[in-house]
Amino acid sequence: MNEILILCVLGIGIGGFYAILATGIVVGHKGSGLINLDQGALAMYPAYTFVTMKETGDMYFPWFDFLPGPIDIPFRLSLASSGLGAFPSFIAAMFMSFFLGIAVQVLIFGPLRNKPPISKIIGSLGALVYLTSLATYQFGSRSRFVNGILPEGRWENPLGLGAGIEYSRLLLAAIAVVIGSGLVLYYKRSKIGLCTRAVEDNEKGATLLGYSVSRIATVNWLISTTITGLAGVLALDFITLTPTRYTLFVVPALGAALFANLSSPWLATIGGLLLGAFQSGAAGLTLKAWWPDFLPREGLRQAIPLLVIITVQFSKGYKLPVRGTRFVDRQPRAPNPKRWKSLCASIIAYATWVIATGSPVTQGRLITSVIAAILMLSSVIIIGYLGQLSLANLAFAGLAAYASSRLAADGSIYGLSPFALQGPGLPSPLAMLLGITVAVFVGIVIAVPAIRIRGLQLAVVTLAAAVAITEVFMANESLMGKGAKSNFSVPPPRWLGIDITVDPSVSRDRYALIIFCCAWLVLSIAAVVGIRNGTTGRNFLAVRANESAASSLGVNVSNTKLLGFGIASAIAGMAGVLTAYQQTVLQISTWDAISGINNVSLLFLGGVGHIGGAMIGAAISPAGILSTTSSEGQILRTTASGALMIAIAIFRPDGLISVSGPIKKRVKQTRASFARKNSNTTNQSRN
Repeated sequence: MNEILILCVLGIGIGGFYAILATGIVVGHKGSGLINLDQGALAMYPAYTFVTMKETGDMYFPWFDFLPGPIDIPFRLSLASSGLGAFPSFIAAMFMSFFLGIAVQVLIFGPLRNKPPISKIIGSLGALVYLTSLATYQFGSRSRFVNGILPEGRWENPLGLGAGIEYSRLLLAAIAVVIGSGLVLYYKRSKIGLCTRAVEDNEKGATLLGYSVSRIATVNWLISTTITGLAGVLALDFITLTPTRYTLFVVPALGAALFANLSSPWLATIGGLLLGAFQSGAAGLTLKAWWPDFLPREGLRQAIPLLVIITVQFSKGYKLPVRGTRFVDRQPRAPNPKRWKSLCASIIAYATWVIATGSPVTQGRLITSVIAAILMLSSVIIIGYLGQLSLANLAFAGLAAYASSRLAADGSIYGLSPFALQGPGLPSPLAMLLGITVAVFVGIVIAVPAIRIRGLQLAVVTLAAAVAITEVFMANESLMGKGAKSNFSVPPPRWLGIDITVDPSVSRDRYALIIFCCAWLVLSIAAVVGIRNGTTGRNFLAVRANESAASSLGVNVSNTKLLGFGIASAIAGMAGVLTAYQQTVLQISTWDAISGINNVSLLFLGGVGHIGGAMIGAAISPAGILSTTSSEGQILRTTASGALMIAIAIFRPDGLISVSGPIKKRVKQTRASFARKNSNTTNQSRN
């Protein structure tokens, strides 16, 4: 028992980090009404600023040199020839936090204030993608162990528990309590705090009373990003620094913020501390001999925030605060597909050309884009048509990939894996069907909270689910077999007596896989078109527009949402199995939450409610037909896609495919004008 108690005490250190992040989320929501999924990245970038200043004396700014040629855009400022001390590095990190606070309000969240919820969350995700990929480009992706600014030393044998705890953990928890308590007093006693509460209660009424909503939001974002950057620096003493690791700390922070109903900094602090202690103590249970192997330690740690978030969301449902604005723009369009047959014919023609003349590299890019298009079509269903912002489709795809591979295994050693993969040895078609069935089942379970929530809150649930699914299922060797955590080999697929993949040592041409993937893409397009044009599609659009109105017209909203998640999970599962066929060796990093967010961001760039938008997003996806072979160039492309995602959310929610509409209209007007001029000239010549 003492072991579990000491682990709980140790957990209040990471709990303090969660608490400050959660408090930042609450403060940002109080000022703007937005649930910021970028909170972890806003802690990560100032932490890197502290590290680089301390090691090299360089300060990096959150942009990159995007102009080709001899003109360079400076993004690094050298303040010293060598590293600086901890105090000036800390000041630089706080300056960066302050700068980010101004930037996110002026460039992102301010312009998104009157946008629909889906645009707000996409802008937040765009900021997440931008900062995470930019940090990877500027600082690298390797893990870094850094001494922060908290004092060293240990408190030996606290409370007679027989172990020690670092002072840094206790101090971070104490700082979290001070910040939470200070913010409670701030919102009760200060003028700007009282104004914030007025805006939070009724933004329309506060505007009529003469309060500047934009100014109040800016002040709160500055507070939010400053304390978030402080948390990022303080946590360096016991957390390894990587861009994705820090970014995904937003998931437990969201759980603590929801525990506080997105309104109380003090409850957010308590929730973060309790969540950290509970995570650490529960992880200690996995060391017991009686603990079942099917729930590994890291899987349990990642599942706890998901359970907290789902419990809070489902129990409170519509009681969660939703900020009203003076007016709200429309949602992205979801038009009736008209030229889908021509699109399918173009896909077949291009695939034929690649098979006839393309190199193995071109073939691989085509396969990647085709599979990405199928995955994005699943998001077109759930986000574009049904209006439910799911960030877990890539996780559902990975689950189907791992499950189908395990079911197709027969105990042989496949590829370069040193482990024999045990399984029933089912035929590839049956294994694929059952793998997709597993993805659909998990997708519907995750969709249960969607019965009562939507928009920003649902995005939180699915993001937490994407993180948990990776560790609970895909990285679970007791469920998936040896190599699940590292390299998971895929049994060679065989359909109707035909080998879908070819041994790379024999040939790099993959004609059968190209035909196989393109066939599934064409079938997926036809299925999505059929759904959009049928009764199911009309029900989806009705639920997206207004759930209450749809219910009054006889639409079963709950069943419609579950059906939409089931269809989307099935299409995503199909893409996952095809990815397994393509890669032959699976790694869990392929399916992490950040990659899933990148996939959704590319779809929004193309157009979330359009089949053509999915094709555009697939073409520019990493390793797709329009991708670059340079890893550095690909990182910068991802960074640029995050910036474009923000611009799309603000200025053109229908995506890049909507640009063709004004162009066509302009061309028609030009032709009509030219025809009128010719007609007038002809009439004059006749006269």
